[in-house]
Amino acid sequence: MELEIAGRIFKASVRMASDLLPVLAYPEELKNDFPAYYMFREVYYSKADHEKIVQHRLRFDITVIPPARIGKELIKTYGHYHPEVEEGLSYTEIYEVLEGRAIYVLQRAVDGKIDDVIAVRAEKGDKVIIPPNYGHVTINPSNKELKMANWVCRDFSSIYEPYAKYRGACYYYTEEGWIKNGRYGEIPELRTVDAKIPKELGIKKSEEMYTLIKTPEKLEFLVKPSKFMEMFEEAYD
Repeated sequence: MELEIAGRIFKASVRMASDLLPVLAYPEELKNDFPAYYMFREVYYSKADHEKIVQHRLRFDITVIPPARIGKELIKTYGHYHPEVEEGLSYTEIYEVLEGRAIYVLQRAVDGKIDDVIAVRAEKGDKVIIPPNYGHVTINPSNKELKMANWVCRDFSSIYEPYAKYRGACYYYTEEGWIKNGRYGEIPELRTVDAKIPKELGIKKSEEMYTLIKTPEKLEFLVKPSKFMEMFEEAYD
């Protein structure tokens, strides 16, 4: 799959369904491999934008997740955590749904035990902030293609091992609803919320968040989360 933006062609990195075997609820149900989702890294609209993105240690990506099921589980991303950027706080991230619908499953582990898990429902135009110290998985819960964008710091590599260790997030989303992943042992009840854009971000649902490159200081929370703890709390109060 290719993506054309402002006359430029961006090629996808493809995550196959077989790549998801370590995190699936029903890995034995994968009979025939297929592209699970497409990741377009380092997307930009102009050379000037790209220079500014790099200067501010940022990266803008677009991901496309076609509708699919593996067994009863709806298609999802692999899931990952972010490394620490400040003492006790990990890098953060922000997503936007460009087309379709999404569920973002956020979970926080303290001393190896999950102490909070949130399912964030999002539709076109919604922005979803990943707070510090939360791992996350994206689910396409519909029968239509999900297209989403994200802003993230370009200086780190994602941490996938915890999701592989426990075979996915602590909850799976299936045709029959949510089911617990028993490999985690005792886990909190799932909190389900609608996406909420914090006022401090200064962007409307109708505005694509790519435009934040015009005011990159609004993306400082991606690299200095300690300055924005109230904003993270507002998103999930």
